Amino acid sequence: MRQAVQVLVDEPAIDREFTYLLPPELAAGRVPVAVGTIVRVVLNRRRLRGWVTELDAPMPSGRELAPISGIVGVGPPPHVVDLAKWAAWRWAGTRAHFLRTASPDRAVAGVPSEPATWPHLPSPELAGTADWVREAWTTDPPMPRVARLGPCADEWPLVIEALRRGRSLVLVPTVAWAARLAGRLRRAGVSTSLAPRDWAGAVAAHAIVGTRAAAWVPCGQLDAVLVLDEHDEAYQSEAAPTWNARDVAVERARRDGTHCLLVGPMPSPDAFVLAGQAVADPIAADMAALQPATDEPASVTVIAEPRPAERDAWPRLQVADRRDDDPATGEWCGEALAELLRSDAVVVCVLNRTGRARLAFCNSCGELAVSRHSGRALRLDKQQFTDPDTGEERPAVCESCGATKFRRARVGVKGVAEEMERLASRPVIQVVGDAAATAADIATGADGRAGDAHGPPGSRPPLYIGTEAVLHRVRAADAVAFVDFDQELMAPRYRAAEEAFALLVRAARLAGPRSGDGQILVQTRLPAHPVLSAAAEADPSDWVRGEWERRVQMRQPPAAAWALVSGAAAPGYVEQLSAGPHAALLDIAGSAEGTWRIRSDDRAALLDALAAAERPPGRMRVAVDPLRA
Repeated sequence: MRQAVQVLVDEPAIDREFTYLLPPELAAGRVPVAVGTIVRVVLNRRRLRGWVTELDAPMPSGRELAPISGIVGVGPPPHVVDLAKWAAWRWAGTRAHFLRTASPDRAVAGVPSEPATWPHLPSPELAGTADWVREAWTTDPPMPRVARLGPCADEWPLVIEALRRGRSLVLVPTVAWAARLAGRLRRAGVSTSLAPRDWAGAVAAHAIVGTRAAAWVPCGQLDAVLVLDEHDEAYQSEAAPTWNARDVAVERARRDGTHCLLVGPMPSPDAFVLAGQAVADPIAADMAALQPATDEPASVTVIAEPRPAERDAWPRLQVADRRDDDPATGEWCGEALAELLRSDAVVVCVLNRTGRARLAFCNSCGELAVSRHSGRALRLDKQQFTDPDTGEERPAVCESCGATKFRRARVGVKGVAEEMERLASRPVIQVVGDAAATAADIATGADGRAGDAHGPPGSRPPLYIGTEAVLHRVRAADAVAFVDFDQELMAPRYRAAEEAFALLVRAARLAGPRSGDGQILVQTRLPAHPVLSAAAEADPSDWVRGEWERRVQMRQPPAAAWALVSGAAAPGYVEQLSAGPHAALLDIAGSAEGTWRIRSDDRAALLDALAAAERPPGRMRVAVDPLRA
């Protein structure tokens, strides 16, 4: 009997199915053909990969079907294929993009069968959990909940309680964290899949642990979903479609009718929205239906460990008020930081600017040092001025008052490192980006102290300075210092405060809890900022409420839905949106540097409009609720 199947080809620009004939010899092969099976087909003389999306498709009349060329291997199961369809709508992408993420990176001929029952938790280490942990996982009916856990607290009890409910998906933001947690579970006797590397093993594993791509694992019914550090931007793709693994995990839990816990030291406004609309139909749901009058973030129950334990899971936060300093001088080091640098502590300094400063001010009169010829600012390097145009060097002498002392303005990592070494009289290691020197990873012991690579035993440990990458590259420190935290708090992005809070969370894990004398020093001219108050008190409740109110007033995500449209084909696409059936519900801002902002208080209307508009030929990018906006 001839059988026709629908195949979605792996070509995002096409994003449609084609009908092919399934030859009997392939249907009877060692890889069963089902929805999600990865196949090879020929389309317009091109051999393409694709996914079966429908079996026993209607046979077209009047034309002969091309046969499927071959079976590649097992692909995502039917419910994950359907999830990809939802994600394509949610982030204005194509199904092929998400099915690529959901597919194994090599051909898989078969997957293990699912066990009929899950084993009991065998290890004494998996014994009882605290009352607040059990409460976090108790909802009837199951729905997403928000939980707070201090940055230095152990996530293990939450993981254990999830496993008591059966098969659990645990998402974490980093590969190192996933490997550590998976290893701990295996040592405790729990069948564990580290996704997406162990793609096939996820089908039969008791625990599935992984980063962003793990949200698409091919397992069947989930009994618990746990997202740790749900606020972390590593869960969201910066490339379009700008999908978020946290949201995918919540949707999987909703479809499976299971428990879902969104955990972090600083619950994001998005987490509260997801918890507030958990039982709604995702296609018809209006995630922005949380009206300001309802004060929704305060009304969603937040589960947290007891206050003393939560407070102890944060390091001490010292706020160094720089308002008494002359802002024109650009001085980077206050008294509190200088004292810390001169101590014997292992200190990691964070400054999200690289290089040396290009501006220098006279320490006496505040006059800017400029070139006599071009009027451009001179560069200060080792008490010498360099003309950026001619390369000419001259002594650093102020032409206005004759003073010889200058200060850099908005100094970068390289400039701070040079001055820091002279100030502290000990080595300084620079860490900037992934390509930076890896000495920070290699030459420190478990306690973060420098080894022989930085001097003989007993010598003073080095200091570290870098962009936020340094928080990921150094393994341990006594203190973390933010040289200029105002640039984080006042960054021109709607998520600036949230991103700044996330940096404090990462710094807290590096410095350790206050019980171990962990310390964070923040230099700022905004000492009363809600982010700093929340971190100092180890209680983000007021910050979340204020952040939500601000985003409601400014109509920013998640209180409103955004889409940024850019590229050569964007004008035609925006024109279709303006004339479409949902145009009255859309607020379309004019082009700014080739980018249009589409905003709506009705998320479903915006997403329906994006899906209905035909994409014209040419390059175009659609970013729904992007991180950087």
